[in-house]
Parts: sequence; C-alpha cells; structure tokens
Amino acid sequence: MEYGLVALWWLTYVGLALFGLPVAARLCSSLPGRGAGFSFAISLAIMTLVAFWVGFLSLGWVALFAGLVALAICAVLAAQSGVEIDRRATVEAVAVFTLVYLFVIALRSVEPGITPGGEKFLDFGLVASLYRAGSLPLEDFWFAGESMIYYYGGHFVVTLLARLTDTVPWTAFNLAMAGLFGSLGAGAYELAGAVAVGRRARRTIRSYSSRTRRTAGATAVFFTIFASNPSTAVRLLIKRLPASIGERAADAFAAAHSKLPDYQVLRPIPSDYQYKVAGRIIPETYDPFPLFGAVRGDIRPYFTSTPFLLCVVGLCYAYYRTPAASVRRRRAIVFGAVPIVGGFMALVNTWSLAIVLGMTWLTLTFAPTDLRSLVPTRLATRIDRIVGDPPTSRPRGALVRTGGAAGLSAVVGVIGVLAALPFFLGPVQAGPSTSLMVLDAAARSSIGSLLLVHGAFLAIFLTLLLARSRRRWSSTVAVAGGLGFVALVAFVPSALAPIALFAVPLVLCWYLLATDRIGFVGVLVVAGFGLLVLPELGFLAEGGDGRFNTVVKTYMPTWILWASAAGVVLPRLVRGRGPWNWTRRQQVASALAAVLVLSTAAFGGVAVQRHFADPNVEEPTLDGLAAAEENVPGQVAAIRWLDDRSGRPTIVSAPSRYVYRWSASPAASLTGVPTVVGVSHEAQYRGRQTYLDRVYAVNTIYLGSAERRAALLERYDVRYVYVGPTERDRYGDIRPFSELQGVSVAFQEDNVTIYAVDQERLEAPPEET
Repeated sequence: MEYGLVALWWLTYVGLALFGLPVAARLCSSLPGRGAGFSFAISLAIMTLVAFWVGFLSLGWVALFAGLVALAICAVLAAQSGVEIDRRATVEAVAVFTLVYLFVIALRSVEPGITPGGEKFLDFGLVASLYRAGSLPLEDFWFAGESMIYYYGGHFVVTLLARLTDTVPWTAFNLAMAGLFGSLGAGAYELAGAVAVGRRARRTIRSYSSRTRRTAGATAVFFTIFASNPSTAVRLLIKRLPASIGERAADAFAAAHSKLPDYQVLRPIPSDYQYKVAGRIIPETYDPFPLFGAVRGDIRPYFTSTPFLLCVVGLCYAYYRTPAASVRRRRAIVFGAVPIVGGFMALVNTWSLAIVLGMTWLTLTFAPTDLRSLVPTRLATRIDRIVGDPPTSRPRGALVRTGGAAGLSAVVGVIGVLAALPFFLGPVQAGPSTSLMVLDAAARSSIGSLLLVHGAFLAIFLTLLLARSRRRWSSTVAVAGGLGFVALVAFVPSALAPIALFAVPLVLCWYLLATDRIGFVGVLVVAGFGLLVLPELGFLAEGGDGRFNTVVKTYMPTWILWASAAGVVLPRLVRGRGPWNWTRRQQVASALAAVLVLSTAAFGGVAVQRHFADPNVEEPTLDGLAAAEENVPGQVAAIRWLDDRSGRPTIVSAPSRYVYRWSASPAASLTGVPTVVGVSHEAQYRGRQTYLDRVYAVNTIYLGSAERRAALLERYDVRYVYVGPTERDRYGDIRPFSELQGVSVAFQEDNVTIYAVDQERLEAPPEET
C-alpha cells in the first residue's frame, strides 16, 4: 500500500485549499463558515483554468506553474482585502475532507484496477494523454492525428495533481478520485450548514447556530457520500415479509426494476453482489449516485463536476445573503466568480454550464435584492422607463423579475463561454451535432421506478411542503392537498404520472419561494424537481442511446443538490420549530428519520461489505495497473515499455467493436499513446463512415500487401506497430512487419511484439515493388 503517496496527496489537496481559503472567504463573507468547505473546489478551479489557457503554449510544468502562481496571486489579493477566516469552520471542512478521502482510499485499495468497465479506459486514457501531451489541443488517443472531441477538465485536474506530486498516472487515478470525493463532501458540509443557519445566525446564540450548522452539514455529507436510493433496503425488506405478501411485493418490485426479475428479488443477496443493479432501475437508463461511483471507481465527467457544482451553489447562496448595499461584492459574485467557475465546469462536463445558469437564474429570481443594482445606472434607468417598478407580489412584477433574472443569467453564460473559449471553439464546435428530441409518452418512467430511485428524497421534501402548506393555510387544506396529490399521481394516465409527480411539487415550492416562506433551500428543491422533469419530456439525442445520457447528466446533479437540501430539511423536520425537548412529536419524527437513514444506507452496508470481503488484489494497493496484471498479464510488460516512450508517438493496434472488454485498445487506453483507430466510441464523435475508413486502413496494415502496408504506415505517421492477442484474434496469422525496410522488432515478450517504424527508411521490400 502506497501510504506515503496517500499522505502526500492529502497534504497537496489541503495545501491547495489553504490557498483557496482567502478567496472563498472573500466571496462568501456573508456565510457563517466563510465558505471554508468550498476552498478545495475553488483552488482546483483557479489552478486548472489558468493551466488550460497556458496549455495551448505548453503543458507540463509550465502550465502547472502558471496555475499555481495564479492561485497564489488570488490568495494574496484576497488576504490583503482584509478577509475574516473562520478557523473552526476550516478545521471542520478539513476533517470532513479527510474522512471521505480515507474512506474512498480504502475502497479503491482493494479494487484499484483500471478496467474497461464503466468507461475507465476512456477516463484513464484522457489522464494519460494529458500527462504526456506537450500542448493543447489534446490529440485523441483513439483517433491519432485528430483533436479530442470530449470534455476533459476533470481529467486535467488529475494530471496536474499527478505532476505536482510526481505520481504515475496509474496510481494518481485512484488518489485523485479520493480527493475529488473529499472535496465534494467538504462542499456539501459547508453548503448545508450555511443554509441551515440562514437567518438564525443573526438572532440566536452562537452555540445554537454552530450546533445547527454541524448537524445539517453532517446529514448532508451522509446523503451526498454514503447514502443511496432505497431499492436495496426495499429488496431486503421484501424477503422478510410473509410468503403471500412477499410474492406480490416481489412482483411489484420487479415491475419497477429493469434488472431484477421477481425470483431474484426473493433470493438472498449473493456473496458476489452485483451492486450495479442499484443504478439500473429505470429501463434503458443509468440512475447514478456518488457511492455507486466510489464503489465502481469512476471519475466520469458527471461526477468530477459535482464539487464545483456545490461551489457554484455556495456562491449563489453568498449572493442571496449579501446585503443590498454591497453592490460591488454582489456584482463580483454574479459576473466574476460564478461564470469563471461555470466556464471551468464546461471543461469538466459541458452539460454543467447549463445547470450553473439555471441555478443563477433561480437565485437572481428569488434573492431579496433588486436586480437593477447589478446593471449600470443608465441601463437601470432605461429599464425603469420601459417596465416601471411593479411589485413582485403581483403577476406582472413576478414576470418582470423572472425575465430580468433570465437576461442577467444569459450574460453570465456569455462570460462563462469566454472563460473557456478555446474549448468551445475546439471540441464543442467539432463535436457531433445533437438534436432535442421529444420523449414518446410510452417511454416515460413508471411511478414505481421513480419511487425506487427518488423515494427517500421525495419523502423528505413532500413532508416539507406539507408542513409549509399547513403553516401557510391550515391543517385541513394541507391534508386535503396531500391526499389530492397522491390521488392525482395514482389515477392520471401512466404517461402523465411522472410529470405530475415532479411538476406539482415544483409549482408549490415555487410559490413558497416567491412568497418568502421557504428560503434558499427551496431553490435547491425547485432545481432538483426541474431537472427531473426534463428527461420525462425530452432528451438530447447523442450516439443513438436515447435518453440515457440526459438521465445521467440530470440525475447526478439532482442527487447532489437534494442531498444538501436534505441535510437542511431533515433535522428541521425532526426538531420542529421549538428547542429539542424530546416531545412525542420529536420522538416519532426521529424514528421516521432513522428509518429513512437506514433505508438509504442499506446499499452501502451490502455493497461495501461485499467489496472488502472479495478484494481483487492480494495486498492493498492503489496501482491501477493491477487489473491488467490479473486479466491480461501477457501484455503488461509491453504496456509498461510503451508507456516509457517519450512524447506521443503514434501506434497502430487492432480496433475494437467491444468498448467494455479488455480488447478495447489496451495499449492506447492504458498509456495515452495515440493509436490510428481505437474503440467504436469514435463512430459517435467522428461519424460512422469516417471511423470505418480508418478501420479498413488498419485492417490493410495488418493484412495487406507490403506496398500498401508501407503506404498506410507513412500516411498515419505510425512509429510503433502493436501485435498482441487482440490483433492475432482479429487477423489470424500476421506476416512479420520486419519484412518492410525501416521496420524492426523493438520489443518482444510474452505474447506481444512491438515493431519500431523508422519513417525516413520506410518502404516496401524491392521484390514487391
């Protein structure tokens, strides 16, 4: 086990966060903890965005140094402005980071392998490519000679940290993953704690506010990192029901779960528990949550963007709480910090920029300060002449406010695009066109599936809305409304049921926000409901996967937003409006909350226990190449040899139709060295015919005449030819490439031969010309 590297990476993350701390404190001075938990994400965003721009001149140490200098300058300027740092909040943030960091380190140490499953070959290939690249734009390691058409900001973070700590990418992959999870946990703790204290901070004693903050933060960390959907708990419960009831319950469960037939539901969970079933509930989709990714070992873009999403939400809340008189600070947040972090998030996961703009729009719509104070005086005067100053309590005033917030959010979007302009002019512009498709009504999710995925959060937030309705109107109205909502969802046509399930609470929560009866937590709840409605109405067509990507890219941010909101809401529902006196109501609420926590912890209890009970390595390690040594031992020496080559020499290897098998271009995927053509994913990015043209060319290189071989090796500037098990399985008896002039055996061990190609001497043998 690489304990020294574990300590070094912890010091690196915390050290960078300390530089980000003054910046966070400056921007979040209106928050109780001064944004301490956001300092991890802020420091990484500043460092990586500057390194990205400099990377078009030179990557490596030059870009890293520029990013570190920019971070240091921001820290010094923020410190000189006289910021106040909350030391207790800083210690708490570091403690949360450390807890989550070590938890994920432990998970990865028994299953560290970089395997084809779960897109890890793509993710690691990006990390390795960036590590060995001399400059941007990044060359596609599965399509040599062409720029990468994919977002890689999160992978760039991993690369910079690997270089800073002098860690090989195979190990850095797992260490960076743990740090990103730790940053997510620290951000969730900070956001929930700040929102929970809210207005109480100014009218209650400090000890009470601190206790409220810590309770909310800890609850948010649980739901963000350690919780899951309740499907595993429901499955465990069904097996313990009487046979007559259990069989009917199993039928209902199987009808709602796309991967579990009824006979499997009633069986004991096997020792080799397939945790993936917990994330594959809705048919033809993937329903992710962070713990699923931690167990599987993912650094997918939709996950790596989550710490920065919480940072943006924290900045939005800082704006929400900043006094009206602090105009410069509010402008700096809206037109400076938010679009810069949002632009960086576009590098990490381009979908995230739209979510950033949505959060900005909601915040500007419901924040108590006047929107016109954000624009120049002359423009504000012109706006007054056109629309006047209607009160927001009236429909016209609310519409004007919402439209104004949308306009300002569009400005934020423009600044965000400018912050990451080379990325938008490169991968985004060159990427395949996507179209917005309307989802067929018959393809919408069933209520049973949605309850298995979102049931825990729905229970919390529907209870919140019921309590607020009771306070706003009366118990009778609240109960009648709740029963009416249940009847509506149960009896409307099945195609409309998912719309009703999300849209009705969204509208009610919007009203409570507009009438200032729910506070900023309502923004998080509304955002989540809005994101869940979208894939039930339409999707972006990408790669022929239907709405698969749309569901993934909306469900993960929903989980992140709702987990923080649950951290605020659940303790409030348990405690009630008064102090904690262990009343009967509080006892009942505590019991229900315990059931909720246990039901969402069941997956972690089962999956994590199975994870440690059946390790993939004999001794704990963070070496990602361990899986290759287990699955393709005959290629490991060749992969290490190829990885030792400097620069980005082009290789040729067999293309693969199977993305999730060990035949998926392991030589390129595990080294970042570009191959002429790799896995079939490239057909999505480049077009089917363009991809097939290269496949035919590679087929000819392995099977064609010496003259055609030499011509194609020269055309694609190939420096190494890889002949391993996949190539022999695909092409059979391959004639030695050493028959070509300028080609010689450079490596031969086990069942792999690598030929070196001298392009200056390359030609077919005389007898075949």
